[in-house]
Amino acid sequence: MADLSLFAAELRRACDTLENLVKTTASAEPEAADNVPSAEDPDATASHIIEADSIPPHDNAPVEDGPKWLNPEPDKSDNAEIWRTYVEEADKHDAALMKRWNEGIDVFLLFTGLFSAILSAFLVLAWPALQPDSSQATSDALAAISQQLLLLSSGLSMNASAAYQTPSFTPPRWALAVNCLWFTSLFVSLLTAVLAMLVKEWLSAYNDGVALVPLERAKQRQMRYDGLIKWNVPSIVSLLPLAIHLAVFLFLLGLVVFAWPVNNGLFALMTLLLFTGLGLYTSSAWLPTVYPSCPYRSP
Repeated sequence: MADLSLFAAELRRACDTLENLVKTTASAEPEAADNVPSAEDPDATASHIIEADSIPPHDNAPVEDGPKWLNPEPDKSDNAEIWRTYVEEADKHDAALMKRWNEGIDVFLLFTGLFSAILSAFLVLAWPALQPDSSQATSDALAAISQQLLLLSSGLSMNASAAYQTPSFTPPRWALAVNCLWFTSLFVSLLTAVLAMLVKEWLSAYNDGVALVPLERAKQRQMRYDGLIKWNVPSIVSLLPLAIHLAVFLFLLGLVVFAWPVNNGLFALMTLLLFTGLGLYTSSAWLPTVYPSCPYRSP
């Protein structure tokens, strides 16, 4: 019962508070209505109209710009984001390009070294053919001396024409052709290897002494890249394999000529293999021009 009495008292107090609030609101509304100008009071209406006319229209109100972080000014400094982005992307492109060229040149130098060693071994065999055979000259001299001794022992007179004379030597044509082809091949191979080492030094200097400021680095990179294109460095890199291909072809051609005086069957076999390889090489360079999807692409 005590709880019900307390609840009833609180409810009565809340009702009284709500009633007082309603009375206060009702008494404030007539005062607000008295402040509104009526049609019977022209001065008050005019004053309100003037005050309304003094308010600038909405369309002519100045539009404030948003916060500065919504419309940032472009960064025109040397460390601007655009230059940093350019340098990063250019470095990625240049790194991939230099890696591809350097790897190709490394393989090229390895092959050139092996090829030059093999070619030098064959030159050791072909070089003596350009010189007179010393053993044969010794045999001829001994035969002439024996003949002279025989004439002296028989009591016959020996005239000056019977004296031994060293025969003149003319190298065979095949030996001359083989040595010309193989020496030319060795010269082209070594010269191309030297050029390849020079190209590696050029590529190494491409990234030396780079600037630290992004704008200066961008200008420096573009100048160096334009220099690569202007001075045909990509073309030189592409021509290096063609030069060693020429050296290999000269070596194979000399090998065919070298087999000519040895045996006709061996000469025919070497000729057939040479023309077969030459046909395959020519086809691999010609097919991509006719069939764009052909993967047989070479420099």
